[in-house]
Amino acid sequence: MENEPSKILNLLTDKKTRALKDDFFAKEQTVPSRTEFMEQADEWFMSTKINELHGIEQFPNKDIIIGCTQFIENLCLKYKWNIQVLPEDYAYYTVMGKKPTQVGSLKPNTPLIVSVPNWKHGHRPQWGEILNECQNKNIDIHVDCAWLPVARNIELDFDHPNIKSVGMSISKIIGGWNRIGLRYSKQKTLDPITLYNKSGKYGDALITAGSFIMSNLERDYVWNTYEKQYEQVCKEHNLEETNFINVAKKEGVPVGIAHLITKL
Repeated sequence: MENEPSKILNLLTDKKTRALKDDFFAKEQTVPSRTEFMEQADEWFMSTKINELHGIEQFPNKDIIIGCTQFIENLCLKYKWNIQVLPEDYAYYTVMGKKPTQVGSLKPNTPLIVSVPNWKHGHRPQWGEILNECQNKNIDIHVDCAWLPVARNIELDFDHPNIKSVGMSISKIIGGWNRIGLRYSKQKTLDPITLYNKSGKYGDALITAGSFIMSNLERDYVWNTYEKQYEQVCKEHNLEETNFINVAKKEGVPVGIAHLITKL
């Protein structure tokens, strides 16, 4: 129902984010260079004031990615699906037939892809245990931060010896109409993302749109704009607040409230 929380966790879109899309296509744009875009994106992602991000300076190698889906698919291709995922992670893995591995039972020497923050929990439960287990079992960690732009109160320290790469994307803050972001890596690697960057196959339109969005939308826009509305919706519908602007919980189950927030 339109006036009730939804089972679907739709992304928040409003007049401003929709107008950005219209303005981008209506106006003549200047294509940024690869270096210009990466510098702008890095500054934008790290400019959050409502989350605490540490240690990203330990990842000197940056590449443009076509959203975090490419970041994930690149790892799956690189390791021939010999990867591990945790329970209640991105549904893509389940669709592709990948079964989750429980914390405490991770396989040694097998890379782990993990979404932090996580759509259901916010920060990953047992994060400290996960890091320790990966260090003890020589497991490389690749962190999918796709949900970070719509999150608050997330503290992440990437400076852990087993965290090898991090993916960030702008898509969730603008309703998904453009997918572009950065991969941060500790070491240079030769893989499809590297080749995409060397040959510029990510496309001028993607980075031009991404640059336009970041120039016109502050990093913490959704929470700075809709925090009071979020609290009001949760109170009116007797919902538990979460760390995501578009998600609350009803009896412990995540529900979508983006459509209710933007009505207020």
